[in-house]
Amino acid sequence: MKHIQRAAVWVLDHYYTDFPVYNPALLNLPKSILSKKMSGFKVYSLGEENSTNNSTGQSRAMIAAAARRRDNSHNEYYYEEAEMDRRVRKRKARLVVAVEEAFTHIKRLQDEEAAASPKHPREVMDPREAAQAIFAPMARAMQKYLRTTRQQPYHSMESIISHLQFCITHNMTPKAFLERYLTPGPTMQYQRENGRGRQWTLVSEEPVTAALRQGLVFSLRRLDFALVVTVTPLPFLNLGEEFIDPKSHKFVMRLQSETSV
Repeated sequence: MKHIQRAAVWVLDHYYTDFPVYNPALLNLPKSILSKKMSGFKVYSLGEENSTNNSTGQSRAMIAAAARRRDNSHNEYYYEEAEMDRRVRKRKARLVVAVEEAFTHIKRLQDEEAAASPKHPREVMDPREAAQAIFAPMARAMQKYLRTTRQQPYHSMESIISHLQFCITHNMTPKAFLERYLTPGPTMQYQRENGRGRQWTLVSEEPVTAALRQGLVFSLRRLDFALVVTVTPLPFLNLGEEFIDPKSHKFVMRLQSETSV
């Protein structure tokens, strides 16, 4: 990897496989905090061109005093975060219980089918029908959890049912089904769900065919965000080999006859 172009391709490969999905809903402070923070400032007219320097200085002093006023937004943010954590734990508990109950129902039906008499066979439900049947009881808990964690743009109802069908087909556990929603996966996992394109623009002050060097900076941009890359060389490692005689680190433990072992 010697050129900027090849480095950009390498970075994008690792972005889709290693980076968590970009979720702009998690970047901003809650609107309630921002509105309260902005309401603490007052805007004063600095006057027209014919206003005196005295009134202008007074207005600037009032603005500076408002800016220095003690800001309690960090306390509001702390309690907002604590409330959000409590809400997420509550939604998660309800979702886990709902999924466990749904999978238990599927297991019960499978046991009943296995124990059914050959003379009176039961109608076998295919995985798609089973997924649609058990999705209804857990749909409300799933919807609330995804909305609380702001993941709803990345999981459609059809994708959830398809994933549920996959888990039922391969006899997977409820924990395996929930892993996709409780633990954010790599960006590649959400490409089909969010429908966003993969169009990137390479921006560099130097030619894209230029060789990499320490401190070189380039960016990979999309419409909604960008990856800024700084080139840093790996440290030079000097590995040496030293032979150690196996007999040099042996020892003999002598026990006296009266010592109890």
